[in-house]
Amino acid sequence: MDITTENTDMKTTAKSMAMAIALSCAMAAEPLAAVQSAPPPPPDARAGAMAADGSGAPQQRRRRRKPLTPEQQMEKFGGFVEQAYGGKFLYFVDSQGRIPAEAVEWVAGQVRIALSLPTRIERGGAGAKEPAALPPDAGGMISVVDVEGEPSLLVAPDNGWARVNVAALAADGVPAEVLEARAKKELWRAFVILFGGGNSLNDFDVMRPIRAPKDLDACKALVSSPEPFNTMLNGAKAAGITPVRRTTYLSAVRLGWAPPPTNEFQKAIWERVKADKERGPTNPITIQPPKK
Repeated sequence: MDITTENTDMKTTAKSMAMAIALSCAMAAEPLAAVQSAPPPPPDARAGAMAADGSGAPQQRRRRRKPLTPEQQMEKFGGFVEQAYGGKFLYFVDSQGRIPAEAVEWVAGQVRIALSLPTRIERGGAGAKEPAALPPDAGGMISVVDVEGEPSLLVAPDNGWARVNVAALAADGVPAEVLEARAKKELWRAFVILFGGGNSLNDFDVMRPIRAPKDLDACKALVSSPEPFNTMLNGAKAAGITPVRRTTYLSAVRLGWAPPPTNEFQKAIWERVKADKERGPTNPITIQPPKK
């Protein structure tokens, strides 16, 4: 083979390889271009591809349930009721006239809200004599007095009583609204300490160490954090004060302690649950059994 023929064959081979490479690149680019230029699938197709049950049916987006109106809540649940209570109470004895009676009522209400403990309020007014002993149905007593020369807070947990003195809280001549806020905070402190709660590490908590009435003004809230609540509940139970059971009328009927119905909604719930119970085992009972 001469040199001319060899050069011609090499040129032909190189040309064939170049054409093969160009053809391969074109074929590889075609699918990519098709994918890039293809329109996105419609929303229904995407939902159908993600059907939860695998049936191919479009998956429907879950809608948030609208909250029930007060009328609908009353029709469905019958409102709230409290179980008859047979234990002891926490007494608030108001024997002063410097702060409004509503301030003492507010603290008693917070006790019921926060820990569900039953309270009673005795109003003696300014100059009234404090009870010499706890009432027979009292598991604890917090007195509010106005006596010059005595400290703002005295607590005797072993004897079940505490005393808040508004005269000491007003010794620096603060305005009436500041005095009322101080009294609320001191009443809550008396409640916490009486049932075993302790000091808080939070500088803005009412259970922080207090050395003077003005220290109460730095506390942002009128009541403490829930930190000592479990300890306080144990202390209250030891004194014979237990949380009041409060639930919907429907649950009370199912549990067997609901009072007689007082309106048409409660009457309908009463009759429906009673019918479920009377049908017996031949039909599935849809109510929950009473807890033992």
